[in-house]
Amino acid sequence: MGPFIKDKNTTKTMMNHILIALTPIILFTILKNGVIPYKRGYIGLSGLIYPLIFILVPTISTYIFENLFKLVKTKNIKETLKNTYSIFPGLFLGLILPLNTPLTIVILGSLVATITKIIFGGFGKNKLNPELVAKLLIIILFSSTIISKGGYLNTYEQTKFTNTPLLNASTINGIGNYETLVRPYGRLLNIFIGNVPGTVGETSALLCILALIYLSYFKVIKWKIPVTYVLTVFAITYVIGGTSDLGIWYPLFQIFTGGLMFSAVFLAPDPVTSPVTPIGQILYGIFLGILTVIIRYLTPFSEAAFISILIMNALVVILDRIGSIGRFNFKITLIPFIISWLLIIGLSLGISIKYEKEEQNINENIQEKISTNES
Repeated sequence: MGPFIKDKNTTKTMMNHILIALTPIILFTILKNGVIPYKRGYIGLSGLIYPLIFILVPTISTYIFENLFKLVKTKNIKETLKNTYSIFPGLFLGLILPLNTPLTIVILGSLVATITKIIFGGFGKNKLNPELVAKLLIIILFSSTIISKGGYLNTYEQTKFTNTPLLNASTINGIGNYETLVRPYGRLLNIFIGNVPGTVGETSALLCILALIYLSYFKVIKWKIPVTYVLTVFAITYVIGGTSDLGIWYPLFQIFTGGLMFSAVFLAPDPVTSPVTPIGQILYGIFLGILTVIIRYLTPFSEAAFISILIMNALVVILDRIGSIGRFNFKITLIPFIISWLLIIGLSLGISIKYEKEEQNINENIQEKISTNES
């Protein structure tokens, strides 16, 4: 973009819009994890404000850590504090971690996020999403500690649920059904609103959709990425669920859970770590969806959305290269699009067949046990 082209959407304006979009999500998590448990008598005053403290600790930590790094380099406090956006890695980290993560581990994660950002050169030069790198390290090293403290469930949720909707789905034999996937949490509407266990700020698909509309209207995020990401996951899981006559609720369950909507709106279209070309953005979203389905269905890992984003962060240069060439020779871009469509079809059918065979084996084993008992 030439220097003669002006845009009212400055970096500061964009960051302010992101804060505005995050505000309802922050208020919701305080209501869900603080106010409701407090009103029902499960926590005291300290527990009431703890969700806010949990979010503020990494937010303040990344601000302090990054500015300390800058002070060592610049020795100029005014220059260091001017136009700094160091709160955002910490803010996002606080929203994508389980509430029961010890604060010492959260602070350590904030340091990791800051170091990741500094290594790549600071704001505007990240190759990987800093908060996702920090979360990956925390999950790898401290998942057992977090689970022992209560995992993803607040004190009140521990009396009603045993796990998050997506983790619950991973414990079910076969593909599951409405009674086993949704009914433990009431209705699909409850999952959509976000009144279910999950990380601090990722549970409400409704608020994420409203944020998507708001941020797209003000041209803060690249809407092609979240839209193609969500539609890809929806399309594949619709076919998977359709082979078992599960209906449209099944793909909706898949996109409303696991922090997918939050990742699609706030993390995947990060302006620094995602493609800038329109074709690159579409391919980025499609392959994010494909990777998310692969990780959810074919691996033991539950954090499919953020792992997919980290993998695709590393491929942004290639996607932008394809997008740049495609502006003048669209035929070249047909190759990655054809590959993506073949992967979508293959995954949809392959996973459907896999689960169909598993259910047949389960039914055969049940019949054998019945026959053995009768004899």
